[in-house]
Amino acid sequence: MNTAFLTAIILAATVALPHGGASDTPRFEDYSADVYAGKPAPLNLRSHSMARMYRTSIREQLHEAGINFAGHYTIAVMGCGTGCSITAIVDARNGVAYFPRVLDGWSVEPGVYEFKEDEDVRIFRTDSRLLKIIGAPRLGAEEKWGPGGVYYYEWKNNQLRQVHFAATKKSDRP
Repeated sequence: MNTAFLTAIILAATVALPHGGASDTPRFEDYSADVYAGKPAPLNLRSHSMARMYRTSIREQLHEAGINFAGHYTIAVMGCGTGCSITAIVDARNGVAYFPRVLDGWSVEPGVYEFKEDEDVRIFRTDSRLLKIIGAPRLGAEEKWGPGGVYYYEWKNNQLRQVHFAATKKSDRP
C-alpha cells in the first residue's frame, strides 16, 4: 500500500511539471502568438500608476522597439538602481501598460550567470508568448531576491506564469 501511494505521488509530480520534465527547456515555438498588424495605440497613462511615472522612457521604447513580444505587446525596461530593473509590458492594441509584480526589481548579480556573446538579460520574440529572463526576482519590498537562474514565463491573459526555472551558480547573497 505504501509503495503504491508513493508511486502515485511521484507520477502526479512528474505529470505536473511543465512540458513533461524538469530538464525540458521551453521553446519559443511552443508558445506561438499571432502578430498584430494594426497601428499601435498610444500609452494609456491611466492604466497603471507606474505608466505615468515612467511615461517618457516607455514612450521612447514603444517608438524605438515597436511590437516586440507576444504578438501585440512591447516590453519596456527601466532601471531602478545598480543591476536592478522594472519591466512594463504594453499592449499595442489599447495602450494599456502592465507591470508584472515578478519583474518589479529584477536583479542580475555579477557571477550568477555566464552570459554568451550578445545574450541579453531578457530574451523574447514578437511571435512568441515566452519570456526567458536571467537573474533573480525581488521577493518583497526589502532588499531580498529569490534564487539566481534562468526563468521562463508564459504571457497569457495579461499575466506572467512561470513555466520553468533552471538554477545557476550560487550567489553570495545571504
